[in-house]
Amino acid sequence: MMWPGFGSRPGRRWKFGESRSRPMRRRRRERMGDEVSSMVVRCEERADGAVWWVEIAREERLNAVNFEVMEALETLLDRAERCATLRVLVVGGSGRAFASGGDLQAFADLRTREDAEAMSGRMRRILERLEALACWTVARVNGDAYGGGVELMLAFDLCVVAAGAQLGLTQGRFALTPGWGGLTRLVEKVGRHRALQWLGLAAVVGAEEAQRCGLVEEVVPNEALDARVMALAESFLESDPAVWRALKVGAGRAARQERERAMAGEFEAFCDLWAAEAHWERVERFMARKKKERV
Repeated sequence: MMWPGFGSRPGRRWKFGESRSRPMRRRRRERMGDEVSSMVVRCEERADGAVWWVEIAREERLNAVNFEVMEALETLLDRAERCATLRVLVVGGSGRAFASGGDLQAFADLRTREDAEAMSGRMRRILERLEALACWTVARVNGDAYGGGVELMLAFDLCVVAAGAQLGLTQGRFALTPGWGGLTRLVEKVGRHRALQWLGLAAVVGAEEAQRCGLVEEVVPNEALDARVMALAESFLESDPAVWRALKVGAGRAARQERERAMAGEFEAFCDLWAAEAHWERVERFMARKKKERV
């Protein structure tokens, strides 16, 4: 489905998605024109449509991923996969966070293994599509990322991180393993031993340490982040798109069979743990503490 008003003119802005959660129901809506506070993803086309500058826009929830964000990302990917002019996709967060992972409030009623399979499987497919895009993809990590936010970050070709950002492998605090393919991607980036250490300890890693360990490619001062990411995007426009597409296909093919088995096992473990009593006890304690802090 083509959305009316989505053009490739330079500076074109579009936004979609809503912040009200209706678990697992497929809805597609669009509002154009003036800024609308309920929009969960914004996109600005730059460089004559060759660069898409995207923000997850749930600042009040630290850009936590709910079903509306998932739907908005699916719509974005539908559009990106068909776009002949797109060369670089940049995704960041609004406000002080990149993404804080799955939205606990939105997922609070998803208690069964079947619920976990549907939610986790949907986001896993989104990240697989993102990873397979035939263009450069850049995570503009403007602030903290936790849990699923780090899993989202790992699906990009390049991660450029603001110096003050903290990256939390914190799924273990909720008696969970990564559910969106993050365990497999983390092992690929930093190695088995470091991945086990970070996930086992629910570690929070600073930007400089993340770069030293190979988790991210660049760390820049907070105030220089946008300029650096845009400069990288412009430099990528000089590369031959056919060469880049061939490189991405080849790199994906090299590890696909082993990775598919690894991710299938990761998915099964996550779904089992999601439905377990220990996970929901941790979630309820966390929510109770947050409620008390707001009083």
